[in-house]
Amino acid sequence: MSPAFAVIHTTVASLEITGQGRPPGLFSRQTRASISSLQHSPRATMVSNKLLCAFFFTPLGQGLFRCKTCGLDRKQVAGSGYSNLLAHLAGKHEGYEAQFASFQNNSNRPLQSFGLVPEEASHLFQWIQWIVMRNMPIHEVEDPLTRAMSKLQPVTVKAVKKCMEGIATNIGQKLEKELGKLFGLMFDGWTHAGVHYIAVFAVYEADGDLRVPLLGLSPLADGTQTADAHVQMFGNILDVYNKTVDMVTFVVGDNCATNQSVATKMGVPLVGCASHRFNLAVNKVLAPHEDLLAEVNTLMVELRKENNFAELKKHTELLPVKRNVTRWSSTFTMVQRYIRIRGEIKKVDAVEDLIPTGAKHRKLVALFEHLKKFESVCLRLQRDSTDMAEVRLMFDALIADYPVMAEHLKVTAKIVHTPAFETGVAKVIAGSPLPSAEESELKCFEVSQSTGKKRKEREDDYASLLLQGAGKKKRTARAKQYVPLAKLVPPTSNTVERLFSQCKLVLTPQRRSMLPASFEQLSFLRVNRDMWNVSTVVSVSSEETL
Repeated sequence: MSPAFAVIHTTVASLEITGQGRPPGLFSRQTRASISSLQHSPRATMVSNKLLCAFFFTPLGQGLFRCKTCGLDRKQVAGSGYSNLLAHLAGKHEGYEAQFASFQNNSNRPLQSFGLVPEEASHLFQWIQWIVMRNMPIHEVEDPLTRAMSKLQPVTVKAVKKCMEGIATNIGQKLEKELGKLFGLMFDGWTHAGVHYIAVFAVYEADGDLRVPLLGLSPLADGTQTADAHVQMFGNILDVYNKTVDMVTFVVGDNCATNQSVATKMGVPLVGCASHRFNLAVNKVLAPHEDLLAEVNTLMVELRKENNFAELKKHTELLPVKRNVTRWSSTFTMVQRYIRIRGEIKKVDAVEDLIPTGAKHRKLVALFEHLKKFESVCLRLQRDSTDMAEVRLMFDALIADYPVMAEHLKVTAKIVHTPAFETGVAKVIAGSPLPSAEESELKCFEVSQSTGKKRKEREDDYASLLLQGAGKKKRTARAKQYVPLAKLVPPTSNTVERLFSQCKLVLTPQRRSMLPASFEQLSFLRVNRDMWNVSTVVSVSSEETL
């Protein structure tokens, strides 16, 4: 049964209006039955009149269409359907439906590949893409000024919303098929305007590549941030895709106590975010220098005040940067900026007493050399191509250079929830043998081989050993094989962090009244942008009259 995102958004929106949260088991049996009957209704399987007319007619503009078969022109007023064009086909070209069906059956190429995309569908796609990717309010499509500046055909808010729901449903159907029975989850939380959202991504392999699409972005019921609330939300989201929590193989998130409890309750390993661990380790290194860094931060805060800022701007275009104590990388940026504009800062008389002395400045320069090393590691961790084996190599090298980091970076650190799983994945990537404990953690990734094939291989190996060993029988251990996903397990949850950075651009002060359901839909389409295109809009339009 296919997921129905349109139903999800409508249901959640109605619950939010009445003050209720997302209930456990969002879909009842009756709801699922109605969804299934809708998806298999005759209307959904009918040949679209739009595609028929696009196949047999060439638009000439001004409501005129030329028949490709006989060359006659026919007029069809916009917004009045396709009755005149279809009447021409029925009266002048008997068997046109069979001709169209024969073309579809004998061609592996969709109509869209021949340029047979209805103009209105193409324009609707452009409107939706503009709204989703540029964070525009939906009502902009009806704004007179917006329409005056655009060459696209005018559309209504109702048409855009209905098409967006159809696109979301289409993506959901694809995800249900692609997820299969072996996948993980990546998640994290974000609080905005008093609402705590949880973003849930799927982690799976398709055609040898890692896929991390967004599954859901919803507020926790009643604002409860317990492990049980997280597990319940995972179940509700996975239920939309006809999956269960029992199918989850691993979870990826930061190393906080709540996430560790979530993994324990689900009975799966937690891959602690390597970037989060590294951030904690760097803070450990910077702790002895906290007083010096605090002085620089105080200086930067003073330089940001109006009078001092105006004076500094006379000498440099570079702005003072203060740090965020929860992000060590902001410390790197602050110290880098201080060193870069120290000469210009000296020209601001009001902050003269706050400028570090020569001795302190030399200490900051020396510290900055270490910060540059940490910054390079931080950037490497943010790459999508970085795997767990590379992370392990970098962490081991960092521990050798900075032993104080071992508390957070070593394999057996207390912050690590499932060390055997993480080291096992790293060894699978490196092609190293796994001890029994790590093999046990990665058992879900093992490739099953048929008994007959194994017996044949054993017979061949035995015969070879007889010839090589002068009749002496030898037994060799066979290396276990693992599915490709075992090598693709992401070492960080930076994908979720990037999403939250984008969310800040959507939930601006002017759009705080946006319902969580609408916010979820926009984020879903934006993150999964590679899963829909103009052909998706045509497909949705063929099932529903916009």
